[in-house]
Amino acid sequence: MDDAVARTGYFSILRWALDPTRDEAKNVAVVLVDPEGAFGGIKAAPVSSVSPRLQEQGIVDRVLLGLKAQFETEHKPHLGMLTELHASMKHSLYLTEPKPTMVADGELVLNALYRAYVAPKGGGSGLLTKGRALDRVVDRLRRMGHEVHRGNYLSDFLFDAVLPGPTAIAIEVLSFATNAQRWAPVEHDAGHFLFALERVGVPGMGVFFPPADISHQNALHSHERIQRWFGEADVPVALPDTIEGVLAGF
Repeated sequence: MDDAVARTGYFSILRWALDPTRDEAKNVAVVLVDPEGAFGGIKAAPVSSVSPRLQEQGIVDRVLLGLKAQFETEHKPHLGMLTELHASMKHSLYLTEPKPTMVADGELVLNALYRAYVAPKGGGSGLLTKGRALDRVVDRLRRMGHEVHRGNYLSDFLFDAVLPGPTAIAIEVLSFATNAQRWAPVEHDAGHFLFALERVGVPGMGVFFPPADISHQNALHSHERIQRWFGEADVPVALPDTIEGVLAGF
C-alpha cells in the first residue's frame, strides 16, 4: 500500500483462556486487516510463552498456522472475515472484537500493535528452556520447508513434534543449556520417548541443545546418559544446526 496514504485498518487480539472460570487469558497474537483485504497480517508470540503444556502448545500452534495460511493467499482476510472469526471462536482460543486503527504502513503498524499487546514482557529469563528450544526447532524445520505438527499424538503417545508423511518421524527436543540441578524429569521424558517410539513403530530422532557455561554439573552427566540411551536404541541425535543432515538419513 502507498506509505503516504493512511487508511483505516482493524485489529483483533488472539487470546488463550488459561482459566475461563476466572476470566484469565494470555495474548497470543495480533491480527490486522482492512475492510477489503488489501493488506494485513498476523504476528504471534512464541508458542512456549503461551503455555508450558505441550498439548496446549500444539492446539495454539495449529490455530496460528491456519490463520497465517490465510494471509499467504491472494485474497487476504478482510474485516468481514475477522468479525466472523470473532463471533465464532468462543472457546479456549478467541479473537477480541475488531478495533479501528490508522494504517500508513501495514508492517510498521502490525509490529507496533505486537509490541503493545502481545510481546512477552521483560524478554523472559534468558534460559533456554525446553519450550524455547522446541520453538527454535519447529521454526527451523519450517524454514527448511518441512511440515511440522507440534505437540502431536501418534496412537496414544504425545510427541514434541512430528513430521507427517508416508512414514511419520517423531522428534524429541531436549535442552541442557539451563541452570537446573534436577534432571530426573528430563531423563523420564527421554525414556518415555524411546518407549513410545518402540510402541508406535515409527522412526524418530532427538534434537539436543548441549550444556552451556551456566549448566550445572548434573546437566553434563544427564546429557551423556541420555545420549548413550539414544545410541543404544539406534535413534539418531542432532544438534540444532545439524537437523537437516540427520533427517537426510531417514
